[in-house]
Amino acid sequence: MLRPRAAGALAGITAVVLSVVAVGTPAAGADDPPAADGYEQTARLTTVGKPLDLLLHPESGKLYVGSDTVAGTPDGSLAGVYAVDPASDTVLSWVKTSPGSTGAPAQLPGKRLAGPLPGDGVHYLVGLRGIAAAKDGDASGSGGWLTGTSITQARSGAKAGTVVIVRGTKLEEVAVGGTAVTVERSLTLPATGGPLAVDTAAGQIWVTDNTNGVLRRVGSADFAPDGKEIALGSGAAVSFLEWDTGRGVLWAGRGTVLEAYDIASGKLAASFDAKPGDTIADVAVDPRSDRAFAVWQDWGNPPEEGDGVGQLAVYDTATLKDLDLGAELPGVNGQLGSSSVAVTPGGDAVFVASPSDASLTVFKAPEPPTPSPTPTDPESPPPSPDPSPGDTDPAPDPSDEPTEPTDPSGSGTTVPVDGPADDGNSAGGTVDIGDTSGGAGTTGGSVGGGPLGTTGDGSLASTGSDLLLPAAAGTAALLAAGTAAILWRRRTNGRLEP
Repeated sequence: MLRPRAAGALAGITAVVLSVVAVGTPAAGADDPPAADGYEQTARLTTVGKPLDLLLHPESGKLYVGSDTVAGTPDGSLAGVYAVDPASDTVLSWVKTSPGSTGAPAQLPGKRLAGPLPGDGVHYLVGLRGIAAAKDGDASGSGGWLTGTSITQARSGAKAGTVVIVRGTKLEEVAVGGTAVTVERSLTLPATGGPLAVDTAAGQIWVTDNTNGVLRRVGSADFAPDGKEIALGSGAAVSFLEWDTGRGVLWAGRGTVLEAYDIASGKLAASFDAKPGDTIADVAVDPRSDRAFAVWQDWGNPPEEGDGVGQLAVYDTATLKDLDLGAELPGVNGQLGSSSVAVTPGGDAVFVASPSDASLTVFKAPEPPTPSPTPTDPESPPPSPDPSPGDTDPAPDPSDEPTEPTDPSGSGTTVPVDGPADDGNSAGGTVDIGDTSGGAGTTGGSVGGGPLGTTGDGSLASTGSDLLLPAAAGTAALLAAGTAAILWRRRTNGRLEP
């Protein structure tokens, strides 16, 4: 057996080895970059009827919601136009009535929001041929109805107070007054017109020709085609157009495919396919954040035709790549109408309207990832000094008892591997992952009893077998080597232990 002094030296070596292994071994995944979080649902409003369209006003910053009534509402129709404060997610006002077909005010759905009014407010479609204007605080919308063919598309015109509309094969520019709507200019198209995109600053209009498979440009100065066309590839009819005027890109929804066309080259720049059972419903482009936000809504009755879950997707408008920052949209399907999306400047908040479950869901941008704290090596105690290399080993002192290695700092030498993590969450303990205002589909509360090695912020809570097994193996090897060295020295000094 080893003498007490030799045992003390070996214990010191053991303590140093354990300290180095426990502290020096990096946590699993410590060098991995943090994963990007997606947009997080923070609120869900069910007080704006059945939302059919959204528009965030570029000047006032208010969110306008065109809505229909919800079947079975006990307190009467919820149709009209709502103004919502996007900062507090509260309803500011409700424009309940609009001009009816006879000119008398009536409560009608705000079918489609054509565009913003100067300062605040929106133009919107009512009924089959009505166009109205309203802003936050108005008791009723103003405007009137046209005669003849129904209006199928509408966007703000280049001139203030005007709206560009499609009625069959007619592209028209109309002026919306207090009690009437007047056609100012009209253009006959080669075929029935489809979705519109208007750049009011540049004075350009793009109109879809689904019959001939082209996007056609019309100048607003002379209200005539200028010869610029973009050919559409094979696929479904275009259901909406959204113009990224800053990038010169037209986003087109075509059934299960979302396409981006470069206007300068007239070519398809990118396309994105739906997940099984989904179709593209709407896109909102935010130039400030260089992002496009798309709503993919499920179609059908799960599980036969879909899973009942839509998707919010986020794309980079510069690279036309999916940023993988989206979120799932449970209950967003196309059974009762097409979903729509709006975004605040800078992309901080995204609003998704779902007619199918009569809701307006709010998503907030993910916070910048917090880097995991870098562990610092605690002060390690020096090992007990080796026996001096004298000619002979001195006789044992009766008072020389085996001692543990001393720690001059008094803080101990072993780093706990199953203790609390830096953020105070112990392995298998309770991890709070945040409350998200209690909206449907949100994640809140706490998670307990998780696997070892997981905490709320990704820091190391327990090293597990990945650390302990290599540490044990290394310690055993070093202990064996230290023991052999001490015994070898004893033999070379001619003093073998009995």
